[in-house]
Amino acid sequence: MLLRATVGALAVLAFTACGAKKQAAPKSNLPPGCTVPEADRIVCDFLAHPTLAPAGTFELYASYESDGRTFVARRRTAALAHLRQRQRLGERSRLIALRVAPKDFNHVRIDFRLTRFGPDYLKRGIHQRLVRGAGTLDCAHQKVAAWVSKGP
Repeated sequence: MLLRATVGALAVLAFTACGAKKQAAPKSNLPPGCTVPEADRIVCDFLAHPTLAPAGTFELYASYESDGRTFVARRRTAALAHLRQRQRLGERSRLIALRVAPKDFNHVRIDFRLTRFGPDYLKRGIHQRLVRGAGTLDCAHQKVAAWVSKGP
């Protein structure tokens, strides 16, 4: 009798477990192509090898440095020329923190912190390396569409 009750209880338990509903993973509200890992890769690629969204979707590149120098470009070609020149001079950046939020069906807004160093910083009186900024990523092309940074 006890064996029959145990087998019956196990059968009910197995039947219930097989039919139990599983919790679905939360659905992301970020556009395709701009999940957090993808956004991280886009930004790190941008820092290592500057590329920008195509001309039709590029918005702005701006850098406000602590020695008072400012560079603002609304033309993609001018922004790329500046970025590549800074890289040729030895400037290097490393991402420390990145926040990603949806903007629309094809873009996300980003907020970032990074370290940046250039060999000419000491001559220019720049002694810090921390940079704060924000921007927009074009998810369809997986490129930076807007970038504004302040510092070092």
